Amino acid sequence: MGPWNRALSVLGGRHIIVALGAMYVAVATARAVVRITSGIPFGNVFITSVLIAGPGVVLLVVGYRLLSFDIRTEFYAAIAGWCLGGLGVILGVLVLYSLQPGEIVDSPSTILILTALGSVAGLGAGIYDAEAKTRTRELEQRNRELEAARSELEETIARLEDTNTQLAKSNERLEHYREYTDDVLNAVRDVFYVLEPDGTFQRWNETACEVTGYSDDEIASMTAVEFVEEHNHAVIEDAIREGFETGSLQLETALRTSDGEAIPYEFVASSLETPDGESVLAGVGRDISERVAREHELQQRAQQQCVVAELGQLALETNDLDELMAEATRQVAGVLDTDYCKVLDLDDAGERLVLRQGVGWRDGLVGTETVSAVESASQAAYTLETDQPVVVDDLGTDDRFSGPALLTSHDVHSGISTIIGPVDEPWGILGTHDTDNRSFTEEDVTFVQSVANVLAEAIERGQYQAELEDLVGDLEESNERLEQFAYAASHDLQEPLRMVSSYLQLIERRYGDDLDADGEEFLAFAVDGADRMREMINGLLEYSRVETRGDDLEPVDLEAVLEDARKNLQMKIEGCDAEITAEPLPRVEGDEGQLRQVFQNLLSNAVEYSGEEPPRIHVSAERNGTDWTVSVDDNGIGIEPGAQERIFEVFHRLHGYEDHAGTGIGLALCERIVERHGGDIWVESTPGEGTTVSFTLPAPPN
Repeated sequence: MGPWNRALSVLGGRHIIVALGAMYVAVATARAVVRITSGIPFGNVFITSVLIAGPGVVLLVVGYRLLSFDIRTEFYAAIAGWCLGGLGVILGVLVLYSLQPGEIVDSPSTILILTALGSVAGLGAGIYDAEAKTRTRELEQRNRELEAARSELEETIARLEDTNTQLAKSNERLEHYREYTDDVLNAVRDVFYVLEPDGTFQRWNETACEVTGYSDDEIASMTAVEFVEEHNHAVIEDAIREGFETGSLQLETALRTSDGEAIPYEFVASSLETPDGESVLAGVGRDISERVAREHELQQRAQQQCVVAELGQLALETNDLDELMAEATRQVAGVLDTDYCKVLDLDDAGERLVLRQGVGWRDGLVGTETVSAVESASQAAYTLETDQPVVVDDLGTDDRFSGPALLTSHDVHSGISTIIGPVDEPWGILGTHDTDNRSFTEEDVTFVQSVANVLAEAIERGQYQAELEDLVGDLEESNERLEQFAYAASHDLQEPLRMVSSYLQLIERRYGDDLDADGEEFLAFAVDGADRMREMINGLLEYSRVETRGDDLEPVDLEAVLEDARKNLQMKIEGCDAEITAEPLPRVEGDEGQLRQVFQNLLSNAVEYSGEEPPRIHVSAERNGTDWTVSVDDNGIGIEPGAQERIFEVFHRLHGYEDHAGTGIGLALCERIVERHGGDIWVESTPGEGTTVSFTLPAPPN
């Protein structure tokens, strides 16, 4: 057990699953209450809450009922590890997706839904894995029992050898106890035999007659090879010869009875010397039918679990549903040794099922053959209305439904069918059928249901992926239209603004001497308003061009960028007696011009909102995994807690223009630039004590 599983075992794998489910339910409930209270429509809140809480309920229920599963408790930690692994994979995908330029998934609802679904997917995979490990552990335990039985048998043979040696020493004692030993051997339920070198029987017990169905006279006239199938004659001859050469014999083969039945048997023997000096092989044969059947069952269950795991992996690797369905039908038919397997696709109207994929059917039927989904006597309709898999041992005598032409025309007599997807909204049916009357085990039924679940999850994931891609496309198109609108609007405003400014200047030159104090004040207000409007338009233009006019990201020295920003603000810095200190700054992957704008805006804000004391500004950087966190700290007036989340909004200002100049675009522009670099930006502030603005930037690739 690795360190990870040991840690999960200490915490309690089952407790972790329950806690994870409780967390999602609690988060969904709390979030729903907050959003409903804030006036968001109940329908929107309900859908999102169900998508978050639904997987949480699954985790809770399965966690509490885990004790009823056929899983050893020592593997609960592995299940919990799968759950956390599924959650971690989703988080990793979201992080990788967010690292793309201009792309980020910042909706808490989306993150919660995806991680919850990832946890449930990990739970399912963990249960399959734990069940497989449990079956393996049982098989190992059975093998140890068989090994112990074999050792016991070898000890018995050794004791028989000792007994025969003692019998060989005294012919008189052998004769004296012959009748006694015959009674003992006849009482033994295993087959006892003594073979001569040519394979004929010198002795045997009554059990040999009872098992084989041959009389004593018939056995006396037969050789050992006549008790096995003809294709095994050479194997038996080689085993007898090797037994006389090495002194021991051990093999497993099918013992053929007088009525042709083949029974699995294990034979062991040792060479002995009779009182007459003749070498013989004496041993026993034991019926191992139960062991062989159990091993076959365990192998089949292991194979079924392996197929489910392989199909689950294929579902994650391919986006081609038909490829997955074709492989699923092939694997199910192969593992269960059935003649046919099919996937029926329910149409949008819910009236017909199309044979989408399958094996064994006549050429030309796959993709064209249909089955009614609504006829009252239809097996397909019955399956769609049943929340459990439908098992048929004999279609001809089953009174629940009649087989459709697709089955009867192929001489189908038995099979298993189950819905794919939820009972209330099924996607279709998975079925496997055979031309013989067969009884299927619970494990067979569970196997078919598991494969159907894999298909359902793949279909749901494909639908969700398509919806997500459509949503991303819509968002990209919307963002592009917004950028085009912002650029066009701000660009088109430049000409009338220049006209307003020109005419204001003309009025001031021609009529300035004729204006009274109020007129001059009004004219000053108008000029100031035009200047502010120009600044806002220029800021809006710059904001709209972050994505379209930026340079390619490449390694950038932040110390050089900071120095350029300080030079651009030199007059403002000197005019306020500001002091700017900086720790050694790293190289990052970025757009040098845009990063210079970020530093310039943050330093300008720190100077502008310094309060009565001279500005003291400190710039630092700290490595955080593959990113750098850069912070600009000041000793200014600070920001009220309620306003800290709104400062990155476009045109949002915390103070009047008469108190502090600015357009309200600077921090919004910083946020957009940082997001283009795949990072985050945030503020930490205490009113009256200062503000720290931090943002993350990616480190250059090695």
